[in-house]
Amino acid sequence: MCKFFKLLLLVFLGACVGFVSGFLGAGGGIVLVPVLLHICKFKVKEANSTAVLIILPVCFVGAIAYIFNSVVDFSVALPVGIGSIIGGVIGTFCLKKIKSDWLVFVFSLIMIAAGIKVVF
Repeated sequence: MCKFFKLLLLVFLGACVGFVSGFLGAGGGIVLVPVLLHICKFKVKEANSTAVLIILPVCFVGAIAYIFNSVVDFSVALPVGIGSIIGGVIGTFCLKKIKSDWLVFVFSLIMIAAGIKVVF
């Protein structure tokens, strides 16, 4: 595939991830990780860590937009945000230790559980 078309495809996929993240309030990783695995042919750990880097600016822009629209409950957002930072650091260290097969299994279980929770 020509480099230009591959770049164009990646920008389009990024726009889709940004839309999902902005529309649903997050969840970009649920779309992005499988895209990086299957379309970009990344290894599992590479896909997860790259997804975090890609989603960071999307979350920042989305958060600013939600703040300006006055739809953020800071009494919940701040303590959960602090916990998320702590969990993110711990998760980063765990990513180095876990086998890729287990990572895929855990990620799949979380996606299935989230889907069931949304439906029911």
